[in-house]
Amino acid sequence: MSTVGPEFVFLGEHPALDFANTLYAPHGELEDQLRSWGDIVEWLRQANLSDGTALEATKAEGEAAVEAVVALRRAWAKQIEGILEEKPLRKEFLQTLNAALEKDLFSEAVVAEDGAVGLQRSESRLRGSERALAILARQIAVFLTECNHEYLRQCAGPGCVLYFYDTTKNHRRQWCSAAACGNRHKVAAFRERQAKKRTS
Repeated sequence: MSTVGPEFVFLGEHPALDFANTLYAPHGELEDQLRSWGDIVEWLRQANLSDGTALEATKAEGEAAVEAVVALRRAWAKQIEGILEEKPLRKEFLQTLNAALEKDLFSEAVVAEDGAVGLQRSESRLRGSERALAILARQIAVFLTECNHEYLRQCAGPGCVLYFYDTTKNHRRQWCSAAACGNRHKVAAFRERQAKKRTS
């Protein structure tokens, strides 16, 4: 008997924001998309951050791992709110982030192929929850250090809590999805115009 897992959304234009968006309100009430260790492993796979290697966990390990990942997401979401309010990065959050990063074990090597030289990073030697936390922490760190925080947005749709990185040319994107919240806005605006015509 197969069970249907959560339907993840990848509208954030960055894995760090997609991670924050695993707690969202598709039907008006907040729903946690990371309810089990299996959900987390599958999310990492769909986000192209892991193929599941070394993420095996016992039931007890999985339950503790879910708590750790959800705690990181909660702290990250709070930090995102701070960025949107143009507040400095919280020291407590950076300590949490760096604690996950410093546990990672990997090596790097210079590789020359087809006339090109590059730096190749090995697979992490971490396993289970520590590996997942290191993967997620690195994506958050990349966002914090490489992305322009001025282009971080929260969807303008009523009741929508999704975040996204505005990669459009003019940086005027308002909606998590033009087909979802953007379309609902257009429909609501159209109905409002029609109602005004009827009453005038």
